[in-house]
Amino acid sequence: MKAVIRQWVRGAIASLASMAIYAIALGCYIALMLLVISMEEGGGNLTTSTTSLTQAMVLLSEGSGFATDAVTLTITPLLLTILLIWLIAAMLTRLKATGPHSYASGLVVWLVTNELFRQSVHLGLIDDQWLVLLKAAIVFTVAYLCVALPQSAKIKELTGWAREQSSPQVRRCLTMGTVVAGLIIGVYLIIGLITVVVWAVRNHAAVVAVYELSGMEMGSRILTTVAMVIWLPNLMLWAVSWLFGAGFAIGDVASFTLWVGQSKDLPAVPVFGMLPEPVTNEIWRTIALNTPFAVGIIVGLLALFLPQGFGYRPGSIRKASERQKAILDLAYPAGAFCLSAVLVSLASTLMFAMSNGSLGQHRLAHVGVDVMASTRAVGHSTALGLAMAWVVALIGTALVFSIGWMAEHTRQSHTRSAPEGADHGPARVRSVVGHEQSQPQPPQSKEEQDDKHEPADTPSTGFRLS
Repeated sequence: MKAVIRQWVRGAIASLASMAIYAIALGCYIALMLLVISMEEGGGNLTTSTTSLTQAMVLLSEGSGFATDAVTLTITPLLLTILLIWLIAAMLTRLKATGPHSYASGLVVWLVTNELFRQSVHLGLIDDQWLVLLKAAIVFTVAYLCVALPQSAKIKELTGWAREQSSPQVRRCLTMGTVVAGLIIGVYLIIGLITVVVWAVRNHAAVVAVYELSGMEMGSRILTTVAMVIWLPNLMLWAVSWLFGAGFAIGDVASFTLWVGQSKDLPAVPVFGMLPEPVTNEIWRTIALNTPFAVGIIVGLLALFLPQGFGYRPGSIRKASERQKAILDLAYPAGAFCLSAVLVSLASTLMFAMSNGSLGQHRLAHVGVDVMASTRAVGHSTALGLAMAWVVALIGTALVFSIGWMAEHTRQSHTRSAPEGADHGPARVRSVVGHEQSQPQPPQSKEEQDDKHEPADTPSTGFRLS
């Protein structure tokens, strides 16, 4: 009983501590930013809105947007969401609150805290009460699962049962399919980050122009720019969609693709100044559009041939005893690549959907990417790249088998076409000598036999004994 009570207390403490650390850190930065803006702009004291804005940002990081007279904001800052999940998971691990009782008490405290925030926010929330609490529960549950699943005894039992029921090849196929999908998604996110950096470098003058039009001083510019970093994962996903051909839109006022970069009356938001222009170079457009295809081929070939992957060797097809094994060695990567393509498509759909939102009610009601078009651009090209990597391995295997078969057939043909009397050398000499020795000899007379047996070194005296 004491252990159960201890787990309940630990779960509640972990939940309260996570929310306190997160809200205090976020509130301090918002207060600093509002104070600097008030001092430089010479307006009213904006720090009085710190508490309400902090609570609204906490709810926004969990996916619940808010609206004011000037703006409607429902674009979830994914960087804050990731940091919040990491913080909850770290507190649960620190307090060893990984049991079901800890989850129950922690979830209750988390929902109560979010409800208090929801009622205290002076800004108008977009979502209803049940939806706000549902999104908060999802965030806490994801953080808890990240900690509890690796340590769960039931998960370990289930894993052990699955190991007993499946062969090592099947387990390796599933593992490699998941690893390949994770690598590809990671590469795409890195490509998106590089693309955003290129946008910022190329269009920094436009961002400075927006700041100048807004009349913001240097301190306000720095703090505002840092605040915009919380939407960096959103921009990375938009950059991936743009680079692979699907593009993204800022409501009805702007559309950005590799071919089009048009905008009409964009809001004076500094981050909008770095959005890209169309790519006029045909070669660069072709490279960008074929990037997911190339990534799929490279990652697929590495997974096929590296020892850490499947370690496939086409040369094994030359041995007749290993041909069946070589065929199976190609079948398992095919299944793994199919699993990878499915996981990449599902993950892309989820991430693209989470990156979208709105900045208004009418023309800015939808900001972000077309989820279906972006998923198609990523998933279809990735699947083709993985399939091409497998086809390359298949072609290599066929070439090795064909060359080996032709060499063996040529060697057998030369052996059959050699003449029967072409034997020569020592074997021929031995056969001739043997043949001569095997010939029958004519009978000899007594005198010839005596002469034959007479010693050669006996001196001749001229006398013969009778």
